[in-house]
Amino acid sequence: MSKQEPSQFPLPGTVEKKSMGEGHYYVQSLTEHVFVVRRCLSIDGKPGSDDRIIRSFDIRHDAYSYTNSMNGEQHVE
Repeated sequence: MSKQEPSQFPLPGTVEKKSMGEGHYYVQSLTEHVFVVRRCLSIDGKPGSDDRIIRSFDIRHDAYSYTNSMNGEQHVE
């Protein structure tokens, strides 16, 4: 019996962020094919339900590329 590998896609409602550093934007997966970029409003840098949705994407890579550019990061996931 083989071990089940983790899905390459996050579960719906999952918040994914590497480290926000100075950036305030992060990706949230709403479904397997819908990803939104949100702006974190809390002082402690933790995602919250009041965070503003900035833009939505149907391709995960595009959401991360946009988020990285908004956060001023040079690398792309």
